Amino acid sequence: MRNAATIVSFVVFIVAFVATRDLTRTFLASWVDLGGVALWAASFASSVALAGLAAGLVLQIFRFFDRG
Repeated sequence: MRNAATIVSFVVFIVAFVATRDLTRTFLASWVDLGGVALWAASFASSVALAGLAAGLVLQIFRFFDRG
């Protein structure tokens, strides 16, 4: 079950990162006056954080059902 949880959480991380990349860039560009490398770094960090939260949620769900 641990291998499945690891694989699923990794896939969720990648999908969430790709899905939120343009959204965070657009949001940060409209909300904060950033440009160039600062915008790239901020949107990258935001996307990684959101993807990490999604992957962590998947791991916690697997852990909850594994206790069962």
